[in-house]
Amino acid sequence: MNQRKLLWGGIPALVLLACTAAQAAPQEIVITATRNATGEDRVPAGVTVLTPRDWEKTGALTVRDALERVPGLNVTEAGMTGNKVSLRGMGSGSTLILVDGRRLASEDSPQTRNVYELNRINLDRVQRIEVVRGAASALYGSDAMGGVIQIFTRKPGREGGYAGTRIGTREKTVYGGVSTGKIGKLDLQLDARLQDLRKMTNGGYSSFYGPRRFLDVTGTYRFDSSRSLEFGASYLREQLRQDTAAGRLPMHGYSPVASREWNDNNRQDYHLRYSASDARNDYSLLLYTNRLGKESHTATPLLGRDFDHSQYQTWGAEFKNTYTASDRHTLTYGAEYRKEKAGGTRMGRGTGNYRLEWSGGTAKPWSSAQVETGGAYLQDEWDLGGNLYFVPGLRYDHYQSFGGRWSPKAGLTWKLTPGLSVKTNYGWGYRAPTIFELYARMERAMGMVYEVDGNPDLRPEKSRDFDLAVEMQRGKADGSVRYFHNRIDDMIRTHLLGFDRGRLRYRYDNIDKAETQGVEAEGKYAFDRHWTLGAGYTYLDARNRQDHSRLTGDARSTGSVELSWKDSTAHPWTLTLDNRWYKDYLNDDGRNYTYSLTGFHAVKDLGHRTTLQLGVENLFDKKFGPEDLMGIYGRTWQAGVEMKW
Repeated sequence: MNQRKLLWGGIPALVLLACTAAQAAPQEIVITATRNATGEDRVPAGVTVLTPRDWEKTGALTVRDALERVPGLNVTEAGMTGNKVSLRGMGSGSTLILVDGRRLASEDSPQTRNVYELNRINLDRVQRIEVVRGAASALYGSDAMGGVIQIFTRKPGREGGYAGTRIGTREKTVYGGVSTGKIGKLDLQLDARLQDLRKMTNGGYSSFYGPRRFLDVTGTYRFDSSRSLEFGASYLREQLRQDTAAGRLPMHGYSPVASREWNDNNRQDYHLRYSASDARNDYSLLLYTNRLGKESHTATPLLGRDFDHSQYQTWGAEFKNTYTASDRHTLTYGAEYRKEKAGGTRMGRGTGNYRLEWSGGTAKPWSSAQVETGGAYLQDEWDLGGNLYFVPGLRYDHYQSFGGRWSPKAGLTWKLTPGLSVKTNYGWGYRAPTIFELYARMERAMGMVYEVDGNPDLRPEKSRDFDLAVEMQRGKADGSVRYFHNRIDDMIRTHLLGFDRGRLRYRYDNIDKAETQGVEAEGKYAFDRHWTLGAGYTYLDARNRQDHSRLTGDARSTGSVELSWKDSTAHPWTLTLDNRWYKDYLNDDGRNYTYSLTGFHAVKDLGHRTTLQLGVENLFDKKFGPEDLMGIYGRTWQAGVEMKW
């Protein structure tokens, strides 16, 4: 990497940090970084914490929207395939998404893994979001090579409820929920959301449009002050369409025909968690299962109709305990078992349980496979004295498809003053091949016929991760600058085998060695009780170590600035102006893009626990041409009202 570019890329970050010096600030409590409630000032890892206050003032419609301004995280809208979810340039498959500690059954091809998930979580239920950047396999095993995004949902609380509606360019939505409050030892909560996603077009293809429905039931039974049982069930259904104009198929070149795809997806999720504590222990046992079923149909004038049916299932069990051994040692340890099963027509005859699947008089082969993994981990939060905190950890996983894997880590925090810390981390990460990557036998007509073959001999991706940070937390301000460096071996990539008899053929192989490094920075300053300024910046250099070419799907530089104003009346207005920019975004088509997006949002407290929201995104109507594969749909507006009782 050009070290001079990295230096100049980091200068804005250093300026940002220097501008955030003032007196000491209260600390956030972070859970995901250590699996234990720990003050953010002691956590060595790079962490960003978001709460409803953060995303409500920017008019976020989805969890993806709420995460757009997190440094080091790319959630760029990716047109046909949903959204990228990549931390530090590591790719969507290397970011682990958790909901209250649970993994959710989801698509598992490299092109679709995680890209839809952040839109399938009901934002109305979210209490906070934690983003941990850097290898986290020592605590979470596979898929956390780039980091973890954990969504914490609201627990049943006092008696009451909420209801709201939102309308705009992108959606029409009604939502609401009710909590029973305490019924003896039991609390219950019901949440529902009905969305109608509107059709938007850009570059010859449309967004997904149609209805999406959420229904969630959660409860807590408290045996006494130290023991409780949490339970929940949720249901999601989305019936979405997408259109592609003649001349362009996103990510697949040109086609002389137009196409339309219909998707009917549903997911059920069930979980049960027992928690208890005493003077030294805080332990829990989590059991969960969830299933995602997918049916899609594609129509093209020349190739006729094609279809896919898929099912993904996950079963998990985990025990965790945090043991306070002494004033200087807090041990967190646990064990986890997980079974994942995937089947569908994209598996063809590649695995077991073979049968024929029928749709509209057409038959395709259907098969399924499952993998099991078990793991155990141990971590020590060690107070060394002199404001030094050392956090070593180690995990061992045994994975059915490739055997055992050790994942160590070590982090150190040195608090130079109450408001100034130096932090460093080193850890190993890995990502196991998915069932699809191992066993796929896909044949799909999308303007032309594509064949994708899995590879049962795939090795897991492996990484070595290092970062070094300076953080300041002071009265009206806080800020951080973090340098990171990752080396990745045995990256799994789609290998083009060739063009044969009108078919493009691909196979998954371990073909790449990669390296990512860069600088992340974020900061916030409250000038007074009215004005607040926030900013974030990331410089990223992500390259193939073999030929030194840049990896696609990320910008070399990204940044955001957010200015908020709140008046001092009893029922105030909150106004927010923000700008996000992307420099040298290297798309999958091999082209670089530089652009910025500006938004303006207003929130009005109407009294009686009622709020009004108004907003405009992409204020200056930035668009791309039909030859560009960028999921940006021009200026959009939204308005909504919400009432609580």
